[in-house]
Amino acid sequence: MDLMAQISWSHRAGEGGIWTMMLVGFFIGMALMFVISRAPTRARRPIVGAFTFLSGLFYVMLYLWPTPKSKGQFDIPQGPVESVGFFLQDTVPVVKDFASILTAFLLGLGVFSLLRIHLSRIFKGHKDRFFSATLLVSMVLMMIVGYAQWYQREFTAAAKTTDYGNPDNWTGAMQAFDFLFDGLLQQMDAAMFSIIAFFILSAAYRAFRIRSVEATIMLGTALILMLSLMGLVDYLSTTAVASLGGDQNVLQNFTLKSVSDWIKNNLQSPSLRAMEFGVGLGALAMGLRLWLNLERGGVGG
Repeated sequence: MDLMAQISWSHRAGEGGIWTMMLVGFFIGMALMFVISRAPTRARRPIVGAFTFLSGLFYVMLYLWPTPKSKGQFDIPQGPVESVGFFLQDTVPVVKDFASILTAFLLGLGVFSLLRIHLSRIFKGHKDRFFSATLLVSMVLMMIVGYAQWYQREFTAAAKTTDYGNPDNWTGAMQAFDFLFDGLLQQMDAAMFSIIAFFILSAAYRAFRIRSVEATIMLGTALILMLSLMGLVDYLSTTAVASLGGDQNVLQNFTLKSVSDWIKNNLQSPSLRAMEFGVGLGALAMGLRLWLNLERGGVGG
């Protein structure tokens, strides 16, 4: 039996034991981060590079190495290739748990950065200290309310018998979360994105000014696509073409909707596919640079 298959990662230590383990893991992780951040740059770079390379190597091998499709719990590998495949498959849940833990630490690092920057602005009397205080109060309030409603939904005795999908059964914490998240945050997000439309319009005006043949083609194409989204204009175009020779006339291929569909299927889609291909190559190159520790920015900061 593979060694990793013998390890039980689902130990139930009880609620108190889980909190103890979480606190111990948190302080150990913070101590390691503090030690690495205080280490000299020459010592820090090999440590970060080694962890990055090993982490990337695991997923590269998981993608390229042959792995068993239907392995049983007590199956024994035959040969070195199958042994490595068994090891990789058994290690995936453990690596996912570590990845979740690292993600939580990154979230904590972001919260720490926000606290450090905005508390400094508040205590130094910065002109925007009111906005910093609003941000911190909103963040703390959302964290408290979010945790309270999650705990009530998952771990209280009433959660087993109460249908919290019905708003009539919501507790105070759930109502507060709905007000803060759905009533305020999402509405402000929608308002922010609606403001972006004016910037898009301004950018489109500057980009579509007729200064060259390419700009003229872009302007005409954009005009056709925008007009095809207007129901009344599309209806008038279809009606006008149909009145010239019936539904079977060759002119039906030149309705506003037909021309718009042709542009999207034969020009827009291939262009987007080419852009995605280029972005994929760039992401692959950047991933290789990060994996092989060739990207020097940010490690020694």
